Amino acid sequence: MTVPPTMVTIGSGNPSARRFVGKDCVVTGAGGGIGRAVALRLATEGARVAVLDIDLEGARETLSLAGADHKGFAAKLDVRSEASIAAVAAQTAEAFGGVDVLVNNAGIEVLGTIAETAPDVWDEVMAVNLRGPYLCSRVFLPHLLARASAKGGAAIVHNASLMGQVSSPRLAAYCASKAGLISLTRSMALDFAKQNLRVNCVCPGIVHTEMLERRFALQPDRAEAYRVVSQRPPVNYIGNPEDVAAAIAYLAADEARFVTGSALTIDGGVGAA
Repeated sequence: MTVPPTMVTIGSGNPSARRFVGKDCVVTGAGGGIGRAVALRLATEGARVAVLDIDLEGARETLSLAGADHKGFAAKLDVRSEASIAAVAAQTAEAFGGVDVLVNNAGIEVLGTIAETAPDVWDEVMAVNLRGPYLCSRVFLPHLLARASAKGGAAIVHNASLMGQVSSPRLAAYCASKAGLISLTRSMALDFAKQNLRVNCVCPGIVHTEMLERRFALQPDRAEAYRVVSQRPPVNYIGNPEDVAAAIAYLAADEARFVTGSALTIDGGVGAA
């Protein structure tokens, strides 16, 4: 297995960039995995971050990793509930006074064909992966548009998936939800472009997260499963959450001011093969 050319630790990034000084960011699903890496990357670059997750302890752990000097906060958020989102949005407005960046990262994965996926399971995947970003964007929209007007720009970044662009066996609900999220990204980008609100998404491929570990746990030989998966990307290694966090930070930053409606693929070349 090839080792990634640059291994970075959670929350590292390039502190000298400091692209988010004076900016207030919201990250959902930030209690671990990609969401944690995103929250810590933004904090490292100077942002105040609302670290949100249905797992409050995970969110608090992420906040603690940001360091004592970080001025953000952790809160419990259920992206399936408009009331939960509204409560956190009010808390964010009180703590920060506004929102410059919303990262809709929370998501779940369920294995199964449509024959294996019960309607309630299908609905749950859609509720988290597609309705969740819609609801969060809708509730936080007034705060984002106010900052866009005052500062000349604001940004939403959705965490979609390579599986929204291509497909894979036994991922029917997940693939459908992520394809919908990519389409939603484009629609939102067109709807709010003239109000200086940019909307983009990232499409990660194989990334070493808790979600992937749960897949490995279902295999009789975890080491062999890891070896096989690691060889799938043409670069011959699995991505890290920090690889995705770096891309999300770029799309959220002012330097991406001419980028909206994009779906940035981060997959080690899988989709090109």
